[in-house]
Amino acid sequence: MKKNDQIMNSETISVWLADLTYTQQTIATDTIPFAIGSIATYLEKKVPAVKPVKLFKYPEMLIKSINSKHLPDIIGFSNYIWNCNLSYEFAKAIHSISPSTIIVFGGPNYPTETNEQISFLQERPVIDFYIVKEGEAAFTDLVQNLIGNKMNCELIHGKLNSVHSIDSNNNYYLPPEADRIKDLSDIPSPYVAGKLDPFFDGKLMPVLQFIRGCPFSCTYCAEGVPYYNEITKKSAKYITDELECVTKKMQERSKKEGRNDLFIADSNFGLFKEDITTAREIGRLQKSYGWPDYINVATAKNKKDQVLRIAELVNGAIRISGSVQSLDPVVLENIKRTNISTEELINLALEAQNIGANSYCEIILALPGDSKETHLTTIRNVINAGFNNIFLFQLMILHGSALATIESMQKYGMQFKYRVIPRCYGNYELNGTNIISAEIEKICVASNTLSFEDYLFCRKLHLIITIFYNDGVFSSVLKFLKINEISIFDWMEKLLNTPLTGNMKSLFDDFLQDTRDELWGSKEELLDFILINNNVEKFINGELGRNLLFIYKTLAITQYPTELSHLALTTLKDLLKENNVNTDDRILFIEECVEYQKNKIMYIFENIDITSKGIFNYDIDSFERSLIIDSFQNYRFNGPKEIEFYLNEEQKNMITKYIHLYGKTPVGVGRIFSKLYVKKIFRNARHL
Repeated sequence: MKKNDQIMNSETISVWLADLTYTQQTIATDTIPFAIGSIATYLEKKVPAVKPVKLFKYPEMLIKSINSKHLPDIIGFSNYIWNCNLSYEFAKAIHSISPSTIIVFGGPNYPTETNEQISFLQERPVIDFYIVKEGEAAFTDLVQNLIGNKMNCELIHGKLNSVHSIDSNNNYYLPPEADRIKDLSDIPSPYVAGKLDPFFDGKLMPVLQFIRGCPFSCTYCAEGVPYYNEITKKSAKYITDELECVTKKMQERSKKEGRNDLFIADSNFGLFKEDITTAREIGRLQKSYGWPDYINVATAKNKKDQVLRIAELVNGAIRISGSVQSLDPVVLENIKRTNISTEELINLALEAQNIGANSYCEIILALPGDSKETHLTTIRNVINAGFNNIFLFQLMILHGSALATIESMQKYGMQFKYRVIPRCYGNYELNGTNIISAEIEKICVASNTLSFEDYLFCRKLHLIITIFYNDGVFSSVLKFLKINEISIFDWMEKLLNTPLTGNMKSLFDDFLQDTRDELWGSKEELLDFILINNNVEKFINGELGRNLLFIYKTLAITQYPTELSHLALTTLKDLLKENNVNTDDRILFIEECVEYQKNKIMYIFENIDITSKGIFNYDIDSFERSLIIDSFQNYRFNGPKEIEFYLNEEQKNMITKYIHLYGKTPVGVGRIFSKLYVKKIFRNARHL
């Protein structure tokens, strides 16, 4: 891998950094490339002789620059599970055009075990250097040393901490990790510096990180290793200046129908007292500029009161997270999560309800020691706690996590399959040749405590919860069940075990078949299917490689609202009968709840000007909105009333904006469901 021994003046050194994303179905990772922006500003600060660093997010823009024939001396690629193959395909293309360009990779998608690190580098021979863990200082050290050694890679191998490589004689060098940056304020803000201005295009969401590190040791997470246990922070002034800068740029874009949200990259926002100050500043900006109206963030695990306070300060723009993953004590011990209070997480959901905040809980299927029974028990307890949404995941085996070790896999008898990551596939043309790429993830589908058939059983339940529980699609029904002391989870089980007919049977049968079909026994076979047989177009057009839970939820709501409502009502009536509360007034009320909810969700992504009407005996809207848990009988009208269901102008604008971003295909609408507090775009009800 020896590069040309060219002697260069340091002032001529050009550096490109690419955080690529797939773009041909939708923009797969629709965030501004903040991480490489931070690396760029740190490099420019420490090595001022280097030319201004060029940044890339979209493959099309990188192709345009490559075609200009002015390739850089050094190019760095981010390496995440969602862009590893895409980055490497472009690295190969650049290497073939300009063998003297030094290629550097960095990011969390890198093994922790020595043998696997060597294999990773051997399988990707055009990579000259890999930056391990935190990137700013290590990449800067590498560039400085390359300049000092006249760009001769052979003189660098093994000399720099956090810089892994294999030399031209196939000797490998894996030095230990360098120390992390102690004060994040030492990294000039790429937003304030203007490095990220081209990415405020109305399609990408700004990313901010106020605090780095995580004090927890979860084995499935790339940050659950000791390297990240130390917490590093930015100063309050740095944060204020950065927020002010981003706010003004976003205000300009939102006026042109651009997006109006924010991604906070902190692992536990709300864990530290400084987060209260940050949230207060965000709340101030919301009132002054109207940004952000939604914040995508993982909130803290063990600071309930602070998280609730933050939710108030940002005017409900965050979804409060209570990511339990499992509530089984054996599973929690296996994944080293016993230092997180599950009781506090559950209480968080209860108090979030009291202040009207949106909340969600994450649960992972097939964790070490998990079984069908323990998984269902966790879901039951989380539903009883009252989280608004339950996000249900399979266990993805991430490079860099403790669970990715061979020892862990053997200990728990984990069985794996491979599948294509949704939206992460593409076909790009460069210099007359096609760059075909797709990203593959490795997931656990069985273990010594969970069979594959149990895995499929749990996945069907996941779809039921995604449709009938999440996003408030049947929120008045859920409230009615609580008032009558009927378990909501019992309704989920009733839906799970009820024989289906017609479109609902086809929907669930297709889901389970797609769940089987998306899994491959070999990564190589799957890649051959995509690349050699040129099936990438089937993924791009949505035939294959879809996020099945969101796709089938989208189909249920947008194509089969009548059948969906019929299934809900049939199972609810059975449940009332089994609990001996099937009185005429309760049956009438539950019928009107279902009809009311159906009218709220119909046509929300079609003709948004359409209204619907119905005759109701109960004020379902007031019942649903009331924070008081009282008898449904208190909401009976004096006589039947006609109610109209409509979207207001703010909702229409929001829907139009998101359709512009993601489209109206099932894939696009599924993406909207994953990004939005969906209840905000349900139709309003007014009495006529």
